[in-house]
Amino acid sequence: MGFSEDVRQRLNDLIGRGGLYPNKKRMADALEVDPSQLNRFLSGERGLTMDSLGRILDKLGVQAAFPNKKTGAARDVCFVAPGKTASGQGTENPNPEDYLAVPLAASPVAAGPGLIPEDAIDGWVLVWRHHDSVRLRTNLVAVEIGKNENSMIPALHPGDLVLVDRDDTNPDPAGRIMLVTEPGESGGAMVKRVATKRVDDDVELVFYSDNSREFPPFTYRLNRDYDGDISRAIVGKVVWAWSDMTRK
Repeated sequence: MGFSEDVRQRLNDLIGRGGLYPNKKRMADALEVDPSQLNRFLSGERGLTMDSLGRILDKLGVQAAFPNKKTGAARDVCFVAPGKTASGQGTENPNPEDYLAVPLAASPVAAGPGLIPEDAIDGWVLVWRHHDSVRLRTNLVAVEIGKNENSMIPALHPGDLVLVDRDDTNPDPAGRIMLVTEPGESGGAMVKRVATKRVDDDVELVFYSDNSREFPPFTYRLNRDYDGDISRAIVGKVVWAWSDMTRK
């Protein structure tokens, strides 16, 4: 299947029951393209201009992966004779298009700019792409809470995994759990809750813990400490977490 046919099929899969859009008109409105142009494309009558196609893919959060490109972004999955647990015997094999393979990296690596180098990836985490917390997100990275990182107990324990959307650096509303960094080149990366407050001509950033008695909050200024660049302070929002329930 060629690229255009693959895009057409995937867009059609998003329409109707169980999809993101109830009909083609609602899809066209959401993707900001001409309804008649989109309808002809979905029907296989004609193609889309590069501008229209690019706008659609941007709206859906699609990323292109070129040959030989080193990337730490979430990848598509190919199942090869997957094994099944006892409870899954007799069922159909999982559909690889329903999953993403998300790179697992140490928090300082995950907090670095750009794509994660292949040699810095510690492993891959399988994520069901249709979950409400994951849908349409592609710039994902998984981070393990370190052995002695107890500041987010009871929400997160050492050994837990968090899934971070590196495209979502919005700290509002207050209390979001996010992967953040301290100022400066040597500043550490950590998972904290975030609150903001307007102070004079600056914005105060408060990184605070659930275990606040032992781990007091950190307070910084966006302009003073991060040159006004929120992406230097906040790497991304934690959208999912895996926890070892034997510790609960």
